[in-house]
Amino acid sequence: MPEEAITTDTEIREFYNDFVPPSYVRKLVTNLLFSVPAGYLRGLDCVVLTNQSGAPRRHRLGKVTSRKRRVPQSRVFGRYHHAHHGNPAWIELFVDNLCVPVSLHPMIPFIRTAIFGHVLFHEIGHHIDATVRPEFREKEDIADSWSKRLERIYFRDRYRFPRPVAKLVGWTLKAIAQEFR
Repeated sequence: MPEEAITTDTEIREFYNDFVPPSYVRKLVTNLLFSVPAGYLRGLDCVVLTNQSGAPRRHRLGKVTSRKRRVPQSRVFGRYHHAHHGNPAWIELFVDNLCVPVSLHPMIPFIRTAIFGHVLFHEIGHHIDATVRPEFREKEDIADSWSKRLERIYFRDRYRFPRPVAKLVGWTLKAIAQEFR
């Protein structure tokens, strides 16, 4: 797909309930979102940054199905909401859940970019699969493969590493992706 204009119609909205996000979150998500070719974001209305701890009880408790397994809602980092009944598609990122692993890693700026990027690009992968390039495989595998592609684009453009360092960075990103499966 050819690169289109750098601008995107996808908004970033913030809705927090009794939670103050770290100051870097909005700028980081904006940078990540602008690295995605605009054609892949067509039909995506917004990315909502929110906290799961402030969500209603029915959204915090219980389980969701992922890769044919039941996962507690407290371990969910983001969700893709399909377009339906005339409402456009949108992505929801749970910033409070994403900030916990970031605080545990010593290489904070790079690791937080990798963690937020992996989750955001994974959800964008669901959008690409639903609207731009549908494939007939396991939905989570498709989203993971798109996440890898989009991460590669972002990190190649953002950071110009020499080849040996790029391999080390690739291994780090792979380890982070395994942690978030």
